[in-house]
This record gives sequence, C-alpha cells and structure tokens, in this order.
Amino acid sequence: AQYPSQYISDGKFTGVLVVGDTAAAEDVIGVSDIAVSLQFAATKPVSVSAAGGVTAEGDAWKVGTSTKILELSETNVETIRNITSFIDDSELDALASGTVSSPKGDAPYNQYLYLLGPAAETGLNTGFVQYIEDDQDVTADFLYFKSGEEIGRYLLEFTTALESDVDDSAGAATTTGLYLTDIEDTELNMFGKSYTVVQARRTSATGNNIKLVLMGGAVKDTLLEGATKTYDIGGTPYEVTLDFVDADSTKLTINGEGTRDMLDGETDKMSDGITVGISEILYQAYAGGVHSVSFFLGAQKMELKDTDITDVDQSNGLKIDDETIDGAFVVIEGTDDNSTYKINRIHINMTADADYFVPAGGKLSENPELDEPQVLFTSSWDIEYKGLAEQLTETIEIASSGNKKYVLKFKDGDGEEVKLPLAEAVGASSPVFGEKDKALINQENRSIKKHDYVVLTDSTENRGERKTYVLQYKGGDKVSADSPVLKFKNMGNGETIEQTWTNPTSVVAIGEGRGGLLATLKIGGADYRVYNASSVKSNDFDIMVDLDSSGTSPDVATNITITTWYGMEIDVENASRRTDGAANGLSVNDGIVVSFKTPDNSRDGASTLDNVESLQATDFVVNVTADSNTKVALSTLSAHTPGQAGTSLSTLTPDGETDVSYAYTSYGAFITHKTPSSEPAILEIEYPKAQREALVYVTAKGTTFTQTAASTTGAVSIQRIDVGATKLASEVPNINAVNSIIVGGPCANAAAAEVMGNPADCAEGFTPGVGKVVMYDVNGNVAMLVAGYAAADTRNAAAVVSNYGDYTLTGAAMEVTKVGSTLTVAEPSTEAAADDAAADTTAADDTTTT
Repeated sequence: AQYPSQYISDGKFTGVLVVGDTAAAEDVIGVSDIAVSLQFAATKPVSVSAAGGVTAEGDAWKVGTSTKILELSETNVETIRNITSFIDDSELDALASGTVSSPKGDAPYNQYLYLLGPAAETGLNTGFVQYIEDDQDVTADFLYFKSGEEIGRYLLEFTTALESDVDDSAGAATTTGLYLTDIEDTELNMFGKSYTVVQARRTSATGNNIKLVLMGGAVKDTLLEGATKTYDIGGTPYEVTLDFVDADSTKLTINGEGTRDMLDGETDKMSDGITVGISEILYQAYAGGVHSVSFFLGAQKMELKDTDITDVDQSNGLKIDDETIDGAFVVIEGTDDNSTYKINRIHINMTADADYFVPAGGKLSENPELDEPQVLFTSSWDIEYKGLAEQLTETIEIASSGNKKYVLKFKDGDGEEVKLPLAEAVGASSPVFGEKDKALINQENRSIKKHDYVVLTDSTENRGERKTYVLQYKGGDKVSADSPVLKFKNMGNGETIEQTWTNPTSVVAIGEGRGGLLATLKIGGADYRVYNASSVKSNDFDIMVDLDSSGTSPDVATNITITTWYGMEIDVENASRRTDGAANGLSVNDGIVVSFKTPDNSRDGASTLDNVESLQATDFVVNVTADSNTKVALSTLSAHTPGQAGTSLSTLTPDGETDVSYAYTSYGAFITHKTPSSEPAILEIEYPKAQREALVYVTAKGTTFTQTAASTTGAVSIQRIDVGATKLASEVPNINAVNSIIVGGPCANAAAAEVMGNPADCAEGFTPGVGKVVMYDVNGNVAMLVAGYAAADTRNAAAVVSNYGDYTLTGAAMEVTKVGSTLTVAEPSTEAAADDAAADTTAADDTTTT
C-alpha cells in the first residue's frame, strides 16, 4: 500500500529494476512502463521564487530609462540627474504641450521638469538614495535632498512668444502703461492643472519687468448679480450667492458666510478653510447691462514676478495665496520695447530649504522638514520613494559555533546550504584554518588529508555564475582493494560520493611533489581531477584536486574563490600562511581574511557577469582571528582589496540599538555586523539575486501604487533515474542486498527465483490468466515481484504497477486479471494465499511462466 515510497529516498529512486537474462518482450515493456512511472514519483520538493514589484497606476515616471536604473548609493553616489537631466511629456502626461490663445494670436508652449541642478551631476551631494541617518535619528534607506541645493526647475517655453500690447488701465496703448491686456484672462495648463491669468502687469513704466497673477481651483464659474448656485467639492456642498457687483469689486455669500469686498485677482478664505478667488468682474453701467463675476471656489492664487526679464537671475520668490514660498524662485524671460511685450520662458527654481529625507513609501511633499510643500510648483506633482526593488535573497553568514569556532554558511551550486568550518581557536591568539585536525583546503597545491574540507569552483564559467561545492574527504581504499573508491561527503546535500579510481600509469608535478591522476569527479557539470599526494598502497592516502576544474595539475598555489547560489564571491585567505606577511598592501600577520564581493564585468573583466549598472559595490572585508581568551573574533578591514577602492563600507548603528551595525552595498546586499560584548562577533549578509533598484517616481496628482513582495511557492523537481537502474538478473550480485522490482517469474528470472527461495517447481502458485504483485522483505530491503503464468499476465501485472494511482493496492500480495480491456485487482483467495505462504511463493514452468 506504500508503493512507491519504499523505493524513493529524498526524491530519488533507490533500487534496481530486474528482468531475466532472456526476458520476453512483454517483460521488457512491463519493466520500461514501471521505470517511466517511477520517474514521476522520483520528485523532490523545491521552491519556485519570484521577485516582487511596484506598479504605478496613473501618471507617473519611474526614475530610469530602458537601459539605466537608479542605483543605491554607498561610498559611491548616483543622483537622479545622473539618469537624465530633464523630463517632458514623453515621461509624464502632466507635462503635455499646450497653446495659449489671446487677441494677439496663438502661443504654443512645451513643458519640462529639470531634475536637481547642473551641479548635482558632478557634486553628487543631493537627490540620491542611501542608507543613512536622518535628522530624527532614524537609520534607513532614504531619498535625500540637501539643504540649499535645487530639487528641480520647472520650465514653460513658448515656441511662439506670448504677446500683448502695453496699455493703460482703460486699455489704450501707451509706452508708459502697466497693463498687458492681451495676456489677461488667457488660460494655460501647468503640470496638468489649469490656470487663468487674472492679472498681467508691468511693475513699472520703465519696462522689462512683469507680475502675473494666476488662479486655479476646484470649481470655476460665472454668476449674475443676485444669482445662487450650489457646488460639490470633495463631497461637501457649497451654496454661493453673488450679492454685490460694482465697477471694480464684488461680494459673495458662501454657505451663509459673507466674503470681504474683493477686487479682481483677490482671494478670501472662509472659516472652513475653502478659498474663493475673483478672476473677472463685468459691470455694464447702463440699464439692462450685465453685472457678473467669474470666480474660483477652492482657489489657489499664484504670483509670478520678475523685475528684469532680460536676465535669468532669480531674485523674486514665488507667492502662493499672497505668501512667499521659501526656496521657490521665479525667472521670466522675454522682451519689452514699451509697445509690444513678449514672454518667451517661465522658470520656477525649487530649492531645498532644509535637509529632506524621504523614507520608503514616502513623498517629498509630506516630509516633516518641508514646512512649505508649495515649493513643488502647482502642488499637483510629487517625488515619491517606494523603497528598494524586492528581489529574492540568500543569507550568507559567518556564524559562531560555541565561542571557539566560526562556520561560513552559504548556498552551494545546487542551492543547498553549506556550513563550512572556517576557523577554530585552539589557543590564545591561535586560530586554525577550518577545524582542529580538519583543514580547510581552498588552495590547489595543498595536500588533502582524510577529514579535510575541500572547496571546488568551476572556473570555466563566468564569474558571478560559477558553481561552488564543498566536499569533505572521507578517505580512500588502497590500490590492492577490490574496486577501490575515494569517498567524499557533499557538505551541501549531505550525500556520500563514492568515486572509483584506478592506479595511475604516469605521474605529474603536483604541489611540491609528484602524483598520478586517479579519477575525475563530476559535480555540477564540471570535471575535477583527483591525484594521489601520498602512496596509494595504504588506505586513506593524501590527495590533491584540480579545485578550479581548469584541467591542469594542481602544482600552483591558486586560491579558490567561493561563488554562492546567487553569485556573491567569497574569497577566504589564510593570511597566517603567507610568506610575505602582506595582502594588497596591508600587513596581516595572522588570522583569516574573508572578503565579500559582487563581481561585475566593468571592473573584473569580460569573463564576469554584468551584475551592476554603474556603481561598483564596495567589498566588505573581515579578519577572523582568535583572542587572548581562546575565543574566535572578527573585525572589519579597510583598504584591503582592490574592490574597496582604498576605503571601506561604512556601517551604521541605529539610535536605540547597541552592539550591532548595518550597511547596504550599491548592489543591494544588506550587511548586519553583530558585536556582542562577551561573545564572538557574527556577520550576516542578505544577498539579492539581482541588483536592487532604488524606486523613485515623479508622480502627478492622483497616482496610486500597488506592491507585490518577493515570493516563494512550493513545487517539485523530478530527480532523474540514473541510466543503469534497469538490469539483467545476472548483473545483480546479491538481489537480497538491494531494493528491487523484479519483472518475470522464477522460471524466466533468476532474481525472482532467489527472492522466492528457489522453488523446486517454478510454476507452482501461478494460474493461467492471473498476474501477481507480491512484496517480500529480504534482509531489511524490499523486493516486489511482478509476474504471471504467461508473458501477457506479467504485462497485465506490470500495467497495474505502472498505473498504481488508479488502483487500490493493499496488503503484501495482489492478483491481476483482465476481462476484455479492463484490468481488475483483488487480494488473492484464502487458499491461494495459504499455498503462497506454504510454497514461499513459487512460480510456473520453464516454458510458460514469465
């Protein structure tokens, strides 16, 4: 009833399928069908993982291009402006082109948002994402804007100038006039928000200056004097009555509350906070003349002023609702000949008035240090930071085992977790590499003794995608043994590898001596040659291995770098074994130096994976030692490897935490360094499968986001049944020493006869038209007999076993019969079962039973 679980261990088939040496075709087909069905039972649970993502719904532009992402900054910095200097309607619909229509004609315009200021391209001091501490003593990854530096610059550029005559208050042309009548009451759309120019004036008769008053709002309408109308804004009704109009002023009543007497272009705020603004007053002072007012409800009033339109100096602040906004400056470019006034460009420079730290999930406009969010011109857009892109991660650790040992934990080339002994304190200030009497071997020209740990990395693949495995050498049979083998324990999956070897016919230089090629280990698709390093006439002789799968003999001191499942490189150097006492310029007289690197082709050569866009992740390097109390210890090193670029990755301790510090690399690896006062320090690295992008968005009002986390779901991996699992009976030396599925009865299959006790009459117990499936317990192993009186009966029984999911198989024996095309399975009759027990399940005659 347990079939086929008796034959499956850790997802792999553990047994043999056996047919007779002269098996009938039906037996061969039967065993083939069983093998195929077992292949799909030979499965192992695995995880299927997917990275998370962020999706913007609405009008938004993610900082980046089709070929460039915004990277996380660390010792090296990348700003928003390093991605692109400006965006337009190609990136954000709110920056769509438009046209202003006036009595002087149409004035088309384009809109642009310049990111940061030109100085940010080289100064690299603002507009980047970094793991830092903010002004509230919170340590996290923030989008940072530096006080006094530009956030951005809005530009509205007319392709045909916006023109007006220079008039007096009555609308008559005059060279000393202040009124730009043709520009007043025009409309333009900025950042997706519609505005009406309610005033356009020169500030003095000398010219080359201008003040524009613009107004926009939730509702724009026109009422006649005495009229009443109700408007809905955000679910709140507002009843508006036009009470009074004269030549230059007006009064309204809103939800029973009267406004002050307002002139054209003025605003008034009501007690509930809503603002009303007057955009135009029409008063025809004759019988039957029109008395009306155009107004905005929920109004925003903006004043744009420049006292010299011939330069681009920013000397005038932006005013919103009559309040000057700190950090927002207006520049208007144009010409004025005192007859015709032309506007060519309108700039709004937006500058940080303090250090702004935008957290993951936050908006610049909501930053607590931003006292006036109106600095973001029009308040209809924002800059949002959605955190670092979710990626699948693996955990890499230097962990303590007690206080005398360190182990290096990582996932090998098959994704299996390895716990590699790294160091053991055997005395005061005396660490050993690996464990006491069990060395860690990651250098090719070193002899490997029984119980030593061996690092294998396939150097024929690109860096960053090489496969690393760790084996423990468990000894070898001497040359005089029958079928001698070398034994290794795979430290990842825990399996024992038994590698047959042959006596070498020649010797080559290995290390400081000579040895012969014994065997080739095949792991992870690579070949690793094994040589003897001591006499093979004794058991458990020393060996050397071509640890990098280069195909050359291991006679050079090549250090083998570990590559983890997701591609981090870990270089482990036994510094105490160096003869020069130095490593890349830094003296290290003892200890074990461990460096953690993200390899990339732009820094590490063409045979390296392209892991990062631009910013090279700084190596993180530690020195493992033993202290005076015979405890292992761990400390960070700086300027040790070329990948540290003469510095080190800064770690930060958040406010309120002790004995721990954290850091991010530009690749997105998150490092935790714990330094308890009385126990060995430990290191943990969360390493992503791909570079983590800094997700910064420029958004128009109304944009929303959905976010999915990186996930892992369950699945199964089919474990291949090895070629050779199906054998002839004569190829199995001892059928009782293995798990077996035997197809064919004792008359046709010697293995069946042996399991059944070699009955004198091989036909006894078999009935024409009936197949049998019988389980035997043989010396702690399990044997299944699939047989019948005739070859067709055997094939019927094999069909039931092959389709075991379709039948109820119970007990130790089942009988299979076929009527028409239907197979029927039943327990044997009591008499037949008794006969089976008495005869120890004998079979049929030599000529008919298969």
